[in-house]
Amino acid sequence: MNSLLLKRSGMIWLVSMLALWIVDAIFDSLHFDSLQALALAALVLTLANLFLKPLLVLVTLPITVMTMGLMLPVINGFILVLVAELVPGFQISGFWMGVLAALAVSFTTFLINVATGHNSLQMRMVRAGRGGAHGGGPSHRERPNDPNVIDVDVKEKEDK
Repeated sequence: MNSLLLKRSGMIWLVSMLALWIVDAIFDSLHFDSLQALALAALVLTLANLFLKPLLVLVTLPITVMTMGLMLPVINGFILVLVAELVPGFQISGFWMGVLAALAVSFTTFLINVATGHNSLQMRMVRAGRGGAHGGGPSHRERPNDPNVIDVDVKEKEDK
């Protein structure tokens, strides 16, 4: 169990490091002085996302709901700017640049996870009329028997 947690944490750290490196190449306003600063920033960002971000999301939940989720990029930007303040050799030119860079890091991380197959969602397509996506149990509405209808079922992938 601990080895799976360490492997997953290591993967998250490597993906964060690659995403930060890519975003560093895109934006001039975000800069790392060395590979060590990049690695340390990725580690601190990973830890902040695991421990600090859930607390910030909980505290800002009312305003996040009122803004229909627009507070979440601000939280991500705040965390990235905080990491830049904590890690020597990592600079961001300002808060709003931090928000923009955090959006870019999130999008880049998503693309890396999809490309490597480490995303937490899996999609499968099942033709309706052969049990449907849910096995055709009585608790689900009836699916049409049209062979041209494709039912898409999205669910979280289980860790093995």
